[in-house]
This record gives sequence, C-alpha cells and structure tokens, in this order.
Amino acid sequence: MKQSLMNRCLAISIVMLPLLMAAGPRVFAQGNPNAVSNKEMRELLKAPGKVVSEVKSARATGDLKLTGYRVEEIQLPRSMSVQIKGQQAVVNKAWRVTVNGGHFPVRALPAVVWIDDQIVGNGVENETLSKITAITFDGSLIHDGGVVSISYGEDKQTRQSVPERLQLKREGGNQ
Repeated sequence: MKQSLMNRCLAISIVMLPLLMAAGPRVFAQGNPNAVSNKEMRELLKAPGKVVSEVKSARATGDLKLTGYRVEEIQLPRSMSVQIKGQQAVVNKAWRVTVNGGHFPVRALPAVVWIDDQIVGNGVENETLSKITAITFDGSLIHDGGVVSISYGEDKQTRQSVPERLQLKREGGNQ
C-alpha cells in the first residue's frame, strides 16, 4: 500500500512538474532565449545551495502539520533573464524555499509557497509528500522576519504559516 502511494505520487509529480513550471509566468520570461527553461528549473530543485535560514520544530502545527522550513541560496551556472514583479531582470542567484510537514495532500490546485503576502512560487512535492519546494529569483522576498506559509491555490485566506519567522544567517544574506 505504501509503495503504491509512493508510485502514484511520483507519477503525479512527473506529470505535474512540467505543468507547474509552465504555469509560472511570475518567474519565466516567455519567448526569451535567455529565460530559464523547465529543465533548468528541475535542476535548481536539486542543485547544491547555501542555507540562509532554517527552522525545524519538534511539534507540528496546523492541518498541514508544518514542522519548519529551509531557505537556500543557489548560485546560478550562468546569468539568466527573468521577470520579477513585472520587470525584466538579469539574475545570477535563485532561492529555494522548502516547507516541511505533511503528509501533504495531492490536490487539484497546486501548493503555493508564500513569504509574507508575496508568492514565492508553485511548490513541488517530494516523493514522500513531506516537503514542498518552490524557487524564486526575487531576493527581496528573503528577509529577516518574513513569514513562510503555504496554501493550495493563491487564496491568502487559507494559508498556513510556520510559526517561526525567517532569521537570516549573517554570512548568507539576500544580496
């Protein structure tokens, strides 16, 4: 039964990942040859990163049983042209925001990761449904005191937040 659920979740993730990546116009610059491809986004989900903030809690909170988060800074292999807040920008860093908890449900609406009232991006579940990860190129989202939360769809009212706020490690930063 457990293996069957894992296989189903993996199959859903394989099918949904390209769809989620294609549905992320906040991040991708359409039609731009320097824009980030789906393949590059998948690579960013696995790329080594430098931890800039992390919280692990022994007690789960909320219906989604949130237990913490991890924010990593990723040095890009090349400068990329992306759209941030409606403006073209050339970036050389990305940030990977992972929310821990679950067993996260697989739903029709995508998981959305937030910091404060800003969407980081659509999340991608890991194979055990214990983590949801989103990538952003907007370093202004990563700041001390930020509230990390998750929702299904972009409904602010249904978000569930990790109680502990972002505390950046001094050597990491968001610059």
